[in-house]
Amino acid sequence: MIYLGENRVSQTAQVRWTLTLFLAPWRRQDARCLEGSKRIPAMKSPLFLCIFLVALCASSPFFAHARSATPAGSSPSDAQDAQTSEVVMTGSSFEVVIPGPLRSFLRMAGISQKVSSEEVLPLLARNVFAQGYQGWQGSGGRTEFLVLLIRYVQQASELKALAGSEGIIHVSNCEEAEPLLRILGYRLRQDCGASGSFLVTADPERAFLTIDSGFPLPELEATLQGGKPFVYPFGASRVAALFTERDWTSASKQNSKDKDLVDALLRDPALARLYWAMARIDAETRVSLRQSPGLRKLLPFASVLDFYGSHICIRSGRVIVPGGTEVESAWKDLVGASPASPAEFVSKLLAKDKGWLAAYFDALSRVN
Repeated sequence: MIYLGENRVSQTAQVRWTLTLFLAPWRRQDARCLEGSKRIPAMKSPLFLCIFLVALCASSPFFAHARSATPAGSSPSDAQDAQTSEVVMTGSSFEVVIPGPLRSFLRMAGISQKVSSEEVLPLLARNVFAQGYQGWQGSGGRTEFLVLLIRYVQQASELKALAGSEGIIHVSNCEEAEPLLRILGYRLRQDCGASGSFLVTADPERAFLTIDSGFPLPELEATLQGGKPFVYPFGASRVAALFTERDWTSASKQNSKDKDLVDALLRDPALARLYWAMARIDAETRVSLRQSPGLRKLLPFASVLDFYGSHICIRSGRVIVPGGTEVESAWKDLVGASPASPAEFVSKLLAKDKGWLAAYFDALSRVN
């Protein structure tokens, strides 16, 4: 007897699984999973063949003893650079509000100005978990990038409140300028209205954000020197979102502190990673996973879903498995759940053997 993951199985059964799965007429992915979806490649892995061979060895009885030598603490999610990432571009009926001009937010978040509305939040989520924390899986402190981004969002919220319902910051005299200057982190060095007056830093942290986000400070300074009134649109930007804000904030480990989806993504790296992973799955599969097992139950497996979940496909209440319907029974034995029960199948697939079974599923899904 030998072991596959946590299950003790006969050598005959394991040989049957290996031969059945590898000799099946492979399809990279059911064609219906790609219909109507525009995929934008974000990162290609040079280690794909290595991952495939490891997955093969993990399932084959001929390599069972070699596999048992793998360190107990190892996991496929430890290989952070070995992944293929794709954003699935599909229409969304949900939107979230980002305070301030979108141009400034994208600049501070390290996102291209050319992205579409549907790409903004997935790319934000990716940048948060990939660049926002020191150490592994957010175990260290926040990086300067994330600290500045969080501060900017807070400053932008204050400016949006100052702009009022019309979404316009209007300054025509020194008295009106005082609350704006406090938010921006500046003050006048000389008397307001004098031709020689100019702005100097009062709060270095806020002043840095003001400059870095592209706020038109020279125009404001000209107004305070006696020029024409300062008028600057500063409302809210709307971008597409996956599901509702409540779906995500209720799943977050820090939902009591998060007021909206943007705050939740900025402060919870696991949630950000789950958002990025879900953005790379086709729309029908996303909706099915949202309904069951749900985002909260998927959150602990965010890293596995990120690395190995982009080829999971659910159609008509069934998971499309590599090899087709004729090998569904083999996958049922391997996973411990039927592909006809997507919620249970996906949950066990992601959890089994610290993600190695999901890596196996993903590798076989990619074979041409």
